[in-house]
Amino acid sequence: MARVFDRGGDYTEAVLEVVWRIPPGRVMTYGDVAWVFGRPGARAVGMVLRYHGSGVPWWRVIRADGHPPTGLEAEARTRYEAEGTPLLPTDTPAAYRIDLPRAAWSPADARSDARSVEGRSA
Repeated sequence: MARVFDRGGDYTEAVLEVVWRIPPGRVMTYGDVAWVFGRPGARAVGMVLRYHGSGVPWWRVIRADGHPPTGLEAEARTRYEAEGTPLLPTDTPAAYRIDLPRAAWSPADARSDARSVEGRSA
């Protein structure tokens, strides 16, 4: 398995590993995931999750405006509520967004998260 911060490793595996590390009730934006690797690439992260993300907690990666993944708002909301992710009401089709200042997470916060990425299931 690729190491998260190894720029020479497989990008898809590295993105999925970062997503695995996001704890329940917390989120990262697509852009924040990309910057873990030191470069912009929110769209590339979105494509990884679109084609390879069904086995990871994809709902924990959100748009920069705090909105959930497009087209998956209802399914994501069920998961957010189950995990205690802070939500805010909005006047949008989804009718909510994530309270990003309260829910934001970064790998730097993972000092206490020593769980192994291998062997997990969604």
